[in-house]
Amino acid sequence: MEEQQMSQKAYATEIPNLSDLKNYIGKELGLSDWTTISQDQIDTFARTTDDNQWIHINPEMAEKHSPYKKPIAHGFLILSLASKFCFETVKLLDVSMGVNYGLDKVRFMNATVVGSLVRARVSLLTAEDVPGGLRYKMKLVFELKGQEKPACVAEFIAQAYTDSSKKKNETASTESTQNLNALKTDCVLYKKEGDIAIVTLNRPEKYNAVNDDLVDGINESIAKVQKDDSIRAMVITGAGKGFCSGADMNTFGNITPDEGRTYLTNTYGPLMRNLTTLKKPIIAAINGTAAGVGASIALACDFRVMSENSGLLYAFINIGLGPDGGASWLLARQVGYSRALQIAVEGEKIKGEECHRLGLTNKLVEDGEIVASAIDWAHRIAKLPTLAVGITKEDMFHAMDNDLYSTIAYEAERQTAAFASHDLVEGVSAFLQKRKPKFIGK
Repeated sequence: MEEQQMSQKAYATEIPNLSDLKNYIGKELGLSDWTTISQDQIDTFARTTDDNQWIHINPEMAEKHSPYKKPIAHGFLILSLASKFCFETVKLLDVSMGVNYGLDKVRFMNATVVGSLVRARVSLLTAEDVPGGLRYKMKLVFELKGQEKPACVAEFIAQAYTDSSKKKNETASTESTQNLNALKTDCVLYKKEGDIAIVTLNRPEKYNAVNDDLVDGINESIAKVQKDDSIRAMVITGAGKGFCSGADMNTFGNITPDEGRTYLTNTYGPLMRNLTTLKKPIIAAINGTAAGVGASIALACDFRVMSENSGLLYAFINIGLGPDGGASWLLARQVGYSRALQIAVEGEKIKGEECHRLGLTNKLVEDGEIVASAIDWAHRIAKLPTLAVGITKEDMFHAMDNDLYSTIAYEAERQTAAFASHDLVEGVSAFLQKRKPKFIGK
């Protein structure tokens, strides 16, 4: 095995093609989440295997006679978790069928008592071709939290076969994905990445200044996210050196005051409504500066990620304008009346560190990590119960303009949708079973 820095955070390795698995021989593939060994698990396993030894299933007898003074998880119960841990940590994406041949070279190195936290560190030992697939052997080290010695070390042998139909449809699938990602305008780029969407304002030569095409692109992106149940969070960022420099002055040209009022109402009103009412979380990855209506777009998102060199600039005052695009409402509810007025009237850039202190951004990261950090966060949020996240977003917006008692009534009304959801059943079941829930967003 080659030397590797061992991660202490759960992770998995995704391998698009089964044949690529051979590139990981001698390398660690993943680390599972911690699993609690409960008395119920021991009892269930003992009943299933007809193993009724008191040291495994009877707490009172164990307290009196066991050298550990507690029930001990039978070794085979620990091993029964092997396939689960392997599935969690190794994602073979083009496999149509897999066969588990079992375990070899098993060594039990430490007792696993009730309440122990167990996880598996998985690495690849060997991989060899077989007709239509690959036979491989993985090493599992079942780590015990707080213990230097693991509970068990074993080798897991398996065989997998590729999905030939997937390769035949590869070209068609790529074309289909490209069509799904296409928008009617090039001013905004849309990309689906698993369970999230990444939306990029794409006028870098104008620092992503807002014109009609850019607004249309954002609105179209939001509509795609809303309709696609597999997308459960969204990231919005800017191409080039800035997030958004505000309104493109060429958009206004020589319009009259009445035309300007109509434009702001009919253009920015629907845009902000779409951002704030999307029932999925939006993270703004603010590279560079979000100025003018660009600051409105950023603050209309649910969360923000910035660096020290990012900034929000209420630039309206600098060209003789008051706020628009909901900028005053959004800022005042973030920092309060007096501080919001100061920011808007002084028209100075509020840099990332000050934004973080004021609560205008959720995370402060290094310059080169803004987008990556936002994407990683979005993927994590996407694992939450999306329906409940959407309800929570609606509740918060309602609460900002209503009293306690109307908010209680509003929450009760919105909660009816959650009561009927799959994720509520899963969440309660996971709580009772003392396991991590697996939400599907419905």
